[in-house]
Amino acid sequence: MNQLDVLAQHREMLLLAEAIGWLHDYRKCSDEQLKVQASNPQGSALPRNELANRYNQLTGVNLQLSVQSGAQTTTIAQTITNLLDDNTWNNNLLGQYLSRCHNTAHFDKQEPVGGKQAYPGMQISSPFGFERAIPNNLTAKMWALPWASLANYSQTERQTLLSKLGELFTQVGADTRRPINEVDLWSWGLLVGALYKAALASALLLGNPPPARDLRWRLLSVRVNGFDYILNVDRIPDLLAKQELLTDCLNRVRDVLEVTHPVGSEVYRDENGSVFVVPDVSDLLAITDNNGQSLQSIIEQEFAKGTVKSNPCPQLGGELTPHLELEQHPWWGQDPNWPNSSNDELPDISSLLNQRIVSPANVDDVKQHWQNRTADICTVCGLRPQGPSSKAAERNVCDICEARRADRSQRWATSETDRTIWIDEVADTNGRFALIVGQFDLTHWLDGSLLQSLLLIAPHDPQNTNNKPVTSKTPSFSRLRRIWETTRRFWHEVQEEALLKLRDDRRRLKIYLKQPNLGPFHVYDLVVGPTDLSVVWMAGYLLTADNLCYIARQLGAESGIYTSPAAAAIFVEEYLCKQFVKNARQPILRNPDASPSLGRANLVSGIKINQIDYQNNAYATAIPILAEPRSFLMLVPADKSLEVLKQIKAKYECEMGKVRDRLPLHLGCIFAARRTPIRAVLEAGRAMLDREPLLQQWQIKQVDRQPGHVVLQLERSGYSVQWQIPLKMGDGTTDDLWYPYFFLETNGDDSKADASKRLAVKVLMPQSNGKKVDEWIVHAGDLRIGETIYRWSSTFDFEFLDTTARRFEISYDEYGRRPRRTRPFYLEDLDRLEELWCSMTRLTKTQRHQVIRTIEATREAWYGTDDNGQSTTDEVFKQFVADTLAGAAWPKGQAWSTIPAEWREKLIQAGVRGELTDLAELHMEILKE
Repeated sequence: MNQLDVLAQHREMLLLAEAIGWLHDYRKCSDEQLKVQASNPQGSALPRNELANRYNQLTGVNLQLSVQSGAQTTTIAQTITNLLDDNTWNNNLLGQYLSRCHNTAHFDKQEPVGGKQAYPGMQISSPFGFERAIPNNLTAKMWALPWASLANYSQTERQTLLSKLGELFTQVGADTRRPINEVDLWSWGLLVGALYKAALASALLLGNPPPARDLRWRLLSVRVNGFDYILNVDRIPDLLAKQELLTDCLNRVRDVLEVTHPVGSEVYRDENGSVFVVPDVSDLLAITDNNGQSLQSIIEQEFAKGTVKSNPCPQLGGELTPHLELEQHPWWGQDPNWPNSSNDELPDISSLLNQRIVSPANVDDVKQHWQNRTADICTVCGLRPQGPSSKAAERNVCDICEARRADRSQRWATSETDRTIWIDEVADTNGRFALIVGQFDLTHWLDGSLLQSLLLIAPHDPQNTNNKPVTSKTPSFSRLRRIWETTRRFWHEVQEEALLKLRDDRRRLKIYLKQPNLGPFHVYDLVVGPTDLSVVWMAGYLLTADNLCYIARQLGAESGIYTSPAAAAIFVEEYLCKQFVKNARQPILRNPDASPSLGRANLVSGIKINQIDYQNNAYATAIPILAEPRSFLMLVPADKSLEVLKQIKAKYECEMGKVRDRLPLHLGCIFAARRTPIRAVLEAGRAMLDREPLLQQWQIKQVDRQPGHVVLQLERSGYSVQWQIPLKMGDGTTDDLWYPYFFLETNGDDSKADASKRLAVKVLMPQSNGKKVDEWIVHAGDLRIGETIYRWSSTFDFEFLDTTARRFEISYDEYGRRPRRTRPFYLEDLDRLEELWCSMTRLTKTQRHQVIRTIEATREAWYGTDDNGQSTTDEVFKQFVADTLAGAAWPKGQAWSTIPAEWREKLIQAGVRGELTDLAELHMEILKE
């Protein structure tokens, strides 16, 4: 029997082993455990025999491993209830393997000093020190898990258990003591399950199980250039279809490796693919099944079968070929000889994720589509010929891409009416929309470097009565997983909060007309007076796919009408009824995708509109595109973009505020008119994310210590930002001695750290060149005026695509700057810029334009293109800007002198730097305020 078939034959056993790994620490998900671990302990831990008492049927269910070595078969068995009791783990190899996997996953469980929390009111922390309350009634919820399904465990039960555990175990920490309360029980359990399944699969494949201490594992990556594949489109329905297609491809690969041939478990996924934990088998990808197919071939074939809603027609085929890579060096996690030695070995997931992947098409597959065909190339996939169906050819796409597009449009119209997939519905009343992009730089977090700046045992901790050495946290796999899960969760919560914020009681119109020859769920343009109304054919009526507020405004509605979605819908409905029903005017319907020769043809010539009705439903005027650990993309109305950006910034400062100096966030906003080609907008957004992290030195100008936080005023090259750093844990009373640290510049002089008088310790600081240097970290509450700290700076940028060529102006030099002098801004500037604009709005629009034109015209007259920024340091020019602002026609009661002196100076500086020009462009030209 070939090796892959051995795994398939033992599928139920391997899946059960995985489930045992998930559940092995189940007693920690109980109120009894929280009470026992509390600083005010109560009662006793959950009895180990309680599982057998409640689910007696599990006492007779064995996990059984039969290993064939030559002619000899060795069988090892142990009951589920015994394996879930850690006191029995030394009884045989199955328990010893589980114990080893437990230690490998849990070597982040270092011993802190003190740190116990009071019960009730316990908190679970994020890896960045942000805490949330642990819910009540954990024991009842834990016993409500589908325990009985383990007696007859299969793939179906696996999916149910996976879902239930992911929901419950993420809410409780594997340990409640600070600061090791940041790894949730699911992160630990999921990894133990992955390791345990892979260890037993290794025993089956090798035929000679090694002792538990010799177990090792590898990572297997299945990566594609998904970012480019998804964003290389001309329409949003095509993008969403590609995204769903790629998700299905990766799901199929996951099913192959986790279930069909259960050799691994997915531990990471983003837009560019997945990473799996697999056994230490050096030729794993070459092992075959009974048909002689290698595991690599099976993975590639299954990936190509990815489709939409199990329909074989729109399969991925050869559009994209995954890159498979098995980690070269195996690892064992925690040193098997711990605590006598600490030669820990970590998986190198960072190098797998940071590779630039090329995902070429399968030439043979593409060639088949061109057999006996002569046609233009499909504008969506760029691989197959257009057609052959007439509807696809009319829209310049192949039948496969047309099927994907139609399916996405159909679901929007029938089952997802609370969302939109149309740019025209997202655009604001000015006909403009914004692509918001965001990116966390996780480079030095996922390689483990920055975990050294998070402390396990802090200096001068009053609970450290035994004088244990200051210790950083270990970069265990569970901790690394928690990092990317936390940033992914951050983006998903941003997405949901934005959808909720941008949701209101809008209406779509149904425009009934006799059956024309239109493509089902295709989008068309209905000529409505001076504008075009986007509509989708629904087999009996046209459904509007446009912002009716914008249409009402184009039709001459007053602001009181076009600013109200309900009133605007009524206005447009009455206009259409009058023009097309009452006056029987001939409607004109056009195909926006048709070639120029056919594009002006009226598709409903001779057909009349006979009725107009409403589709009452609330939907959000936003289109989520991407929410992965590193990257975020979302389309929103232009006039709501700044609100969403401020919401993201506030959430970031709240949840990542303690590590904001080490976890930079880059936000960007691409503005465009509603009919701007989406490909150009997406390319601009992609360019805005293509930048290197920037490590900078900033000087501390002010320190304001408050009971729960410290406010730092930081300055660099004339720029000043203010940070509020939390100094307490989630209960509001416990001092945070472990997370809020800054790298301090000492130039090699250790005395500058003054470590005897404040919380400071020397660790390795990662550099942009990949090297690491010794540097001191100092607690935020102990920083002093005049000191210089290092920070990876967070930024904000924006661009308006008044022409599609403008996207080519978005690029960043080695210092992270664009050719435009002022951009990008520091993320903290969002608050300052908003306040500056509030001051400028005291002036009339005419005055604002005149003041800014005067400043910029003088800059050009005095300094020309000013490539070296001479104007920004010239005191004479600064005085000119000050005089220009002071001499503006400020209204009565709001004179220049009434603006606080601090903000007058900031307005002058903004004028000198050219930021007032940026503000005017943003608010007056783009947002049309």
